[in-house]
Amino acid sequence: MKFYYFNSTHWDREWYQPFQEFRKYLIDTTRVLLEIFERDPDYRRFTFDGQTIVLEDICEIRPDWRPKLEALIRAGKLNVGPWYVMPDEFLVSGEALIRNLLTGKKVAEEFGHAPWPVGYVCDIFGHIAQLPQILAGFRLKGSVAWRGTEDKGREHLLWWEAPDGTRLPHVNLGKWTGYSEFTFEVRGSHSAEPLDEQAFKTRLREYVERDRNRWNGCFILSDGFDHACPSPDTSKMLRWIQEAYPDAEVIHTDYTELFDHEFGCAECPVIRGEQIQPACHADHNGWQISATLSSRYDVKQGNDLCQNELELLLDPAFAAFAAAGKTEELPMLNYQWKHLLQNHAHDSICGCSIDRVHRQILSRFEEVRDIGRTLVKEIQTTDRAALLKPGVADPNRAASDGCYTLRLYNPLPFELDEVREVELVFPTDTAYPKRQSEPFGYEFFNSFRLYDEQGGEIIYQLKSIRRNQTCSFHRQDARCCDLCTVAFRTRLRAAGWTAVQLRPSEDVVRSFATLAVGPASADNGVLRLDINPDGTFDLTDRRSGRAYRRLNDYRIDREIGDGWNHVRPVGNRRIAAASRAQTALVCDGPERIQFEITRQYEVPQELEFAGTIHESYAGIRESRESATLEIVTTVTLDRNSERVGVHTVVHNNVRDYRLQLLLPTGIAGGGFAEQAFACLERPDGRTHGTLSEPWPEPEMVEKNFAGIIGKRDAAGGIAFLSRAGLHEAGFLEDENRSIAVTLLRAFRRTVQTDGETDGQLPGDREFDYALDLFPAERTFAELVRAEQKLRVDLPSYLIASELVESRPDQSFFTLSGELIYSALKPAEDGKPGSAVLRLCNPTARPASGELGFAAPPRRIALCRLDETEIEEVSGLNLTLRPGEIRTLRLEWE
Repeated sequence: MKFYYFNSTHWDREWYQPFQEFRKYLIDTTRVLLEIFERDPDYRRFTFDGQTIVLEDICEIRPDWRPKLEALIRAGKLNVGPWYVMPDEFLVSGEALIRNLLTGKKVAEEFGHAPWPVGYVCDIFGHIAQLPQILAGFRLKGSVAWRGTEDKGREHLLWWEAPDGTRLPHVNLGKWTGYSEFTFEVRGSHSAEPLDEQAFKTRLREYVERDRNRWNGCFILSDGFDHACPSPDTSKMLRWIQEAYPDAEVIHTDYTELFDHEFGCAECPVIRGEQIQPACHADHNGWQISATLSSRYDVKQGNDLCQNELELLLDPAFAAFAAAGKTEELPMLNYQWKHLLQNHAHDSICGCSIDRVHRQILSRFEEVRDIGRTLVKEIQTTDRAALLKPGVADPNRAASDGCYTLRLYNPLPFELDEVREVELVFPTDTAYPKRQSEPFGYEFFNSFRLYDEQGGEIIYQLKSIRRNQTCSFHRQDARCCDLCTVAFRTRLRAAGWTAVQLRPSEDVVRSFATLAVGPASADNGVLRLDINPDGTFDLTDRRSGRAYRRLNDYRIDREIGDGWNHVRPVGNRRIAAASRAQTALVCDGPERIQFEITRQYEVPQELEFAGTIHESYAGIRESRESATLEIVTTVTLDRNSERVGVHTVVHNNVRDYRLQLLLPTGIAGGGFAEQAFACLERPDGRTHGTLSEPWPEPEMVEKNFAGIIGKRDAAGGIAFLSRAGLHEAGFLEDENRSIAVTLLRAFRRTVQTDGETDGQLPGDREFDYALDLFPAERTFAELVRAEQKLRVDLPSYLIASELVESRPDQSFFTLSGELIYSALKPAEDGKPGSAVLRLCNPTARPASGELGFAAPPRRIALCRLDETEIEEVSGLNLTLRPGEIRTLRLEWE
């Protein structure tokens, strides 16, 4: 018999109290820990919850403790990392998980030692399929988890297999209280009260006898709790365990010994893929807790927008700078990432904290976006400096002849050939030479034409004009400008700048062309769009003749849950149809048509928690006061496009409800969902069918998705592509085989309060997504590229052509084939002339791709995810095995 005793504290950086209040407890906990280490020479080790951010939080207040902490870390007595913060896995991107581990590694090394080599995810609400491959990429020995993991006969030692076949030793913690099982079952409490020896030994024997079959003679005694101080009686407890079982081996572990010795020859069961198992039996308290996917949409949206900018724009742009030897701005970029990661702690990003915490989270997102704006300006400034003629003193002045060059930057490694909206900034210090209006001069605006790099005219649509607006160019340089928003299609080269010439027009610029084929219908040659009188719309794929009807429908349920759980009250009344609908044509032209659909729902304003005259609780009922919930959706159809864009604004003046978007597909047999570095297949309805009806935690139809969810059959299919904030959706078993996407949950319950208001998400809530109707031959990689196009913002600027010299533009990097582009980033070591490229193959078959560079790297090395090199490689044609994530280091002269 063996006892592996593990002691830790689970440290939520912010949750039911804000960060600074929890930090006071952290300082107190650290003081106790240092005293124990100093007083008890037999106290072998302690683990700080698998995080390193705690070290920064401690030393910012107590820098005098840093030498003591460093000494303990170097001696192997204090385990820190591998994470920077313990994240949620479904609500952050795969690249963010890797950056989290890279940052955790860096901080641990700054304190004198490598990070703890254990993938500790003790309290995360379910796990992605690729986590074993990610942890193995950082050379971690194994993983330790509690919630969501599959219950293989209630076994605790398992192998966990990723989609690429990577297998990692895995410990399933006790299902009742998980990482606190020993704390409550044997110690009896998480407090520092003195222990009674006999009572301790009695509880230990009861625990061993009860769980002997589950542990198979190898017991893990996990001693830790949320924000708990370390026990001063650890050495005493280890002695008592040995006395109670004199023939047993008692090991004060940090799990490394267990991974080294218990998996070598053991025939452990294998679990595969994502782990989202609900609590399924009476002694299972480790609820998976899935509805955090849809709580606090504002937090999820803020995070996704920051990730979009960092991963798709800033990282690749500054990787190109680094390749050219320009690394001055990398510290700012790294700080931006680190600041974002602070919001990835699972109780932060999951939306299950108190309102004060989420306000601080939203403020951090704003700071991340502020940094992003300065770095985008750096990208623009660098390009402009390379173009300016010598001696130009004012690069922002108006063009004397009205001729401008519009510069557009595409950071993605593939060409963009689609309609984009661009805001043109015309300085007004010199009047534009050509103006136009309709006869009699009702509204004047600049008259110009656009030309591509080959000299061909680009047809554009003027979307809006804003006159005499104050625009900031650089520091104190603010000027009055006219802003024109135009929509046009042109081909933008991959990973580089494209120039569009703007010239004054002698003639009136006007087009009578239209995509409209009726008052509320449009046809772009590929898709037909028909708006129905009730505000739903139909899409018909003209290639296959398949129609998807009654899209843009919604259903509204009442909500009495919180950040953790969606709960409908007894007698829930579902609202399934709008009371009024109106459609308006808001944009029409040769390239783009837009309809604005307004749907109104009469809804009881809120739920009331009623009482009786005896001052006792009487139950929950809908209020008699009603409100009009207005949902305004703008549907965009572009010429020759295979998808429609959708922008929805919910004017949210209703409380205590869940709002879901319904997408009828007519396609039976389950569907697919994107996850970090993976494409998962899921059935219609619940995976376990009706089996979860008696479980402590029922299985939800809605599951996690990263940004793409859809259905397909032999004739093709439909995919929902989210720009930001949406991560919960499911496949219904209704007759229409609908996809249900949760837009928001408005709730008042927060932990350890009497209810708060911010979780109701009052005000306007905006959602951006696309519906992609694809043919049978469409690959998942192509859908991911469409999603990346939706998520990326393209920097642009307008400069007087007379100020710049002509220069040929090039694509820094291109990728073709079936591989998915995940990252192009500066190398972690910050070396000039180097960058790191990451690709993946999320499918179940091998996939190939070809890399291209304007200046080929002189050296390419295959790396682990931690960016340590494995071997030098040659060639730009790659084939990845199913599920593989591949990282390459690129070096130039």
